[in-house]
Amino acid sequence: MGTRSRKAEGTISRRRFLAKTGLALAGTAAAMATEGGGAHLGRAEAAPPAAPPGEPKRGGTLTVSQSVDINTLHPWNGTLNVWKVTKTNIYDQLSYQDPATFQVRPKLAKSFVWTDNNTSLVVTLPSGVVFHNGEKLTAEDVKFTLDSIRDPKTGSWLRGFLGPIKDVQVLDDTHLKIKTETIENQLIPAFTYVDIVPRGMGTDLVKQNPVGSGPYKFVEWVPNDHVTLERHPRYWNEARAGHVDAVDLVYDFSLQEVPRLRADKSVSVAVVPPADQMFVVYLNLRKPPFNKLEMRQAMGWALDREGFIKNFLAGLGRADNTPFTPQHWAYDPKTQGAYAYSPDMVAKLLEKAGYPGGRGLAFSFLVPSGYPEFKQIATLLQATFASVGYRPAIEEVDIAQWAARLNRTRDFFAVVDYPPRGSTDPALTYSAGLLFPPNPANVGGLTPEMIPGYVDELRKGATTLDRGARKAAYFKVQELWLEHLPGPIYCHRSTAHAHLPSVRGFVPHPAFQQSFADVWLAK
Repeated sequence: MGTRSRKAEGTISRRRFLAKTGLALAGTAAAMATEGGGAHLGRAEAAPPAAPPGEPKRGGTLTVSQSVDINTLHPWNGTLNVWKVTKTNIYDQLSYQDPATFQVRPKLAKSFVWTDNNTSLVVTLPSGVVFHNGEKLTAEDVKFTLDSIRDPKTGSWLRGFLGPIKDVQVLDDTHLKIKTETIENQLIPAFTYVDIVPRGMGTDLVKQNPVGSGPYKFVEWVPNDHVTLERHPRYWNEARAGHVDAVDLVYDFSLQEVPRLRADKSVSVAVVPPADQMFVVYLNLRKPPFNKLEMRQAMGWALDREGFIKNFLAGLGRADNTPFTPQHWAYDPKTQGAYAYSPDMVAKLLEKAGYPGGRGLAFSFLVPSGYPEFKQIATLLQATFASVGYRPAIEEVDIAQWAARLNRTRDFFAVVDYPPRGSTDPALTYSAGLLFPPNPANVGGLTPEMIPGYVDELRKGATTLDRGARKAAYFKVQELWLEHLPGPIYCHRSTAHAHLPSVRGFVPHPAFQQSFADVWLAK
């Protein structure tokens, strides 16, 4: 709960709501105490809406229950979805992905224009933007943010997102020019992840309380208890506010709860169709056994995807072999069914890799506690390999240790995860994150030499505006991935969120860039 919660008459407590829905979540609650007004900026319509439309009411507290606690306050280095949900409301980003259409639009930026023969991106900012500490936000702060993330010493996982940037030039307080070699389709989508920070704070942000210019200000973080935010009264877009009391929303709960909650008329359930989050396994390509192609292919055949979706996702998922679903323009239909469930194929590939009957094989799965779906996938994979002669161990560790071993020490064989960006521009999908880019940020150790032609096709897709040429390039990228399989993609999952019918304006975001600025309570 938030430290500044003020319950209105007739509200329901966190404990009562969780008891009512039967949901028990260990972790943090992000409470946003709000006072004063606002309306809506580029608001998308929920489908289906949580409640009939109405005039937003002001005031109250929104307490958002999440499955695990955050593990950092650093805006550029934290990788957990729970932190992404929180910081999206503290900071402004230059662009945002519309949660209904998935299109990327300007947010803090007023416009993006390619100039200088498509080697410069000019960004226009609004005037009058103020950080939570009272300082004025200018193009200098945006330059500081972009330059800091690009600096290897910062250690940001976002550095690869901004790789195409050669220089950032400030033209005046509200204009800056971002220099590149050519059009880079990944940049504007990448800016949805870049939190703008006051340049006076420096880069040692892990030891400081967050200061942004977003609709909510950071108040406190009590580890394993709560994060409290309050409304930013000088938010530059005067039309935004969030208004609810106590716990009226449970964010991203188990999909197995969806059928029961849908039958409960006193609870509203919002489900995002499978499009963005994908279940994958990161394989350590630096050492045996996954430096062998046959072992990677065996992992592709080892999961009963349809069984997992039916039994553990309540049917709210889709088996896929690529980052994209058929709704995405870059989806290659030839990839459907490239890998399916076949213990016989697993056995044959183990023998071909030099591990007949599993003899001599040694690897394990690393999963984080608090993420039951990760462990379920690992358990199903474990059972398949056990059926052909080798039973890999499953090592379950706390989320902080899991993230450290994945991102820093690279001490793992196989790691289950569900990264985002299946719904964004493919230029960002393939240049960002831990699985696809063949650079030092790749946790598995993927290099350009491991997939001949992969980098060439990625560049073709990333540097042209011709949709047909881009589609052809990304079709080839997907086919090359499945041929060499640096890491299997198993399926996409929906996300589900429950709230009381009195909550209005909640539109769930497919990639956890969840703003609560438009949420209000009809009471």
